[in-house]
Amino acid sequence: MRSFYRLVAMMAASLVATAALTYPGWLVVGLVTTQPFHRVFERIAMVVALFGLIWLLRHEKLGNREALGYTLPRPAFIKQLSIAFVTGLVLMLPLVLILVGLGVRQVKPELALHPLLLAPELLQGIATGFAVGCIEESFFRGAMQTVMTKDRAPVLAILLPSLVYASVHFLGGELRVPPDQIHWASGFTVLAHLFERFAAPLVLLDSYVALFSVGILLALVRRHTGSIAACIGLHAGWVCVITMVRSTTLHDPNAQWAWVVGPYDAVIGWGAFSLIALLIAGFVTITMRVPTPRCLGVSQ
Repeated sequence: MRSFYRLVAMMAASLVATAALTYPGWLVVGLVTTQPFHRVFERIAMVVALFGLIWLLRHEKLGNREALGYTLPRPAFIKQLSIAFVTGLVLMLPLVLILVGLGVRQVKPELALHPLLLAPELLQGIATGFAVGCIEESFFRGAMQTVMTKDRAPVLAILLPSLVYASVHFLGGELRVPPDQIHWASGFTVLAHLFERFAAPLVLLDSYVALFSVGILLALVRRHTGSIAACIGLHAGWVCVITMVRSTTLHDPNAQWAWVVGPYDAVIGWGAFSLIALLIAGFVTITMRVPTPRCLGVSQ
């Protein structure tokens, strides 16, 4: 557990460092372009966390491609990623059809009349999916899961990264600092509001449970394959579909079955959780008798 504690401590230290660096960073960015203060905070947080992660991996002697899950030769990696991407698209299709069929999401009228308008949305969804998939899977199912495996905690290596993965989706409050009120401590003001959504946990419960189950499934895939290629592909496929659904359909909060989606993005919720739970059960049933590869970046 010590390695995991170091990882969590690194993430906390990164947030404090970000709070201290955001004001001077905002001043520098202001010389080139005008950006909201909270957006500068988010970008600096990504950079600081990246450097912190690199340092931690080197400290744990895990600073290599294998530790991050890039174990396969390039052709095999691309093949596995591509198959998983298509699989992710197909697996999300029943959820989308159900949401549209129940009237929870309604196709925008202009898209129904001109289907070719879907092409730009598809390209945006693919780009967003792979960007998010590569970044998040390298961190959660790559570095974090490997760190936990190093601690000889295989069950916790699946559970704890999944808890953190679900939690980070709800960071960031609604705070927007007016330009004329920004000062050196504004970064800490934003930091203080970072966890405000957790003040009403029951409101987040359906979306949180759905994201947690996604983390569990992806962690099982990483453990079984020994690589994050399939994790990136599945993640990219799911994000691609969610991105397209949000941009091509409208949410009807008054629909009879509106409770199957949560407030996070009005796509995932109890409906998505039910689908992922079935996938987890199926995956475990199919793979329980198949040997797990000994290639999670550390000796098993």
